[in-house]
Amino acid sequence: MNSVDFLLTNKDITYEIRMEIKRLGRPIPDLIISKTDVGKSRNYSRNYNSSVYDRFKWLCGCPKRNKLFCFICLVRVATKVHGLKKGVLGKVDIRQQLDSAYRETIRCHNETVDKNRHILNQIINCIKFCETNPGL
Repeated sequence: MNSVDFLLTNKDITYEIRMEIKRLGRPIPDLIISKTDVGKSRNYSRNYNSSVYDRFKWLCGCPKRNKLFCFICLVRVATKVHGLKKGVLGKVDIRQQLDSAYRETIRCHNETVDKNRHILNQIINCIKFCETNPGL
């Protein structure tokens, strides 16, 4: 029940089950992830290290998919669960992936604020119009 695969495939999970999953804690399996990059002068090999779970308390893993995921997003059932696309060992640094997710959240928030400001502006204009034209 507390596996990443279960959380990804079952979107209609009750609040009580979510609280039980949260109480059980995040799954932190040992994964076999390695990446070799070719540099100008030599090849670079990066391997998964289980200490990443100690550094990032929100991180969890899925041995079936051999990927790392954000446990908070999985439990909350975000509309777009950001499985770290290339894991920690991909071409893009994890900090950049998280930064892009943060920027996307800020962009969505700013769009919502702009819509709310537009609606409030229309309401204020209506109130001003009614105030200046009391006979209507």
